[in-house]
Amino acid sequence: MVKKIVLVALVLVIALGGWLAYYFSDKEVIKRQLTDLAVELGKEGQESPIQMALKMRQVKNMLGKTCLVTIPERTYHEALEQDLIIQYLIYHRNRYTLLAVAFEDVIINIPAKGQAEVQSTVRLRRGDTTGTDSIEEMHKVEIALVKGEQKWLFDKVILPEALIE
Repeated sequence: MVKKIVLVALVLVIALGGWLAYYFSDKEVIKRQLTDLAVELGKEGQESPIQMALKMRQVKNMLGKTCLVTIPERTYHEALEQDLIIQYLIYHRNRYTLLAVAFEDVIINIPAKGQAEVQSTVRLRRGDTTGTDSIEEMHKVEIALVKGEQKWLFDKVILPEALIE
């Protein structure tokens, strides 16, 4: 009887350890962080300045000191500071009353310790302030992340031109 209890306890400990290793693996942490980013970028109706500031603070915490932004269609390639990226996000978010972002088909590659490459399809639904029907689009993005003290930070982003118009 004691052997059965010890065996069951051992199996439970191994299963719990395996689940914790999976849940806190770098790939799963990055997936959860992208989901959090999508929520913070989203917008439903008008937001108060305080709500927007709180959301943008969370986004800023996901950025490195500078982030290399590339838009191939415009041959744009520049390292932008956190504050400038946040200003661009605020400007673009204010143009819409509805903004829903989702990361789909996420492929994460970890080439070296503390580095990650993400390829994803971004599903974007946006409705402008004129009240017309919302538009849904899908675009491919590439993201390079570096591990910070507490979370993965955006280091490089390759965006299609359609996402910034």
